[in-house]
Amino acid sequence: MDVEVLERFKEYQLDQKIRTKSEPSNTVVVFRAINSAVAGNKLEQLSKLDDVADEDAGGFLAIQAPGRRTSRERRRTDQLSWRPTFANLTQIDDLWPTAGFKDRSHFVNGVLDGFLPELKRKRKKRRS
Repeated sequence: MDVEVLERFKEYQLDQKIRTKSEPSNTVVVFRAINSAVAGNKLEQLSKLDDVADEDAGGFLAIQAPGRRTSRERRRTDQLSWRPTFANLTQIDDLWPTAGFKDRSHFVNGVLDGFLPELKRKRKKRRS
């Protein structure tokens, strides 16, 4: 998952805890995001946002070259632990391929990205 999406995820949980006195579990938040995307018919739209543009088109150097080893650079991603049932996974695995997502991880990241509010701006501390 994208680190920025995880930061928004944590902020959403904290906001819900403050508002309702109960923090939703990771699974509840993921299910809310999926239900919202399905109810709003947004899956195809979200999958298009997940597509990576073709970087090789007209470039001076070929980005994708056969035989080039994979980069070991640090990626701004992390994991999210959530616990769906096998029946839930079957339902989810029926959704993401038909909507055009690359895999289940991209699907969850995409629906969360579409569901979660933007990060609130943090106030800068004044120096005296």
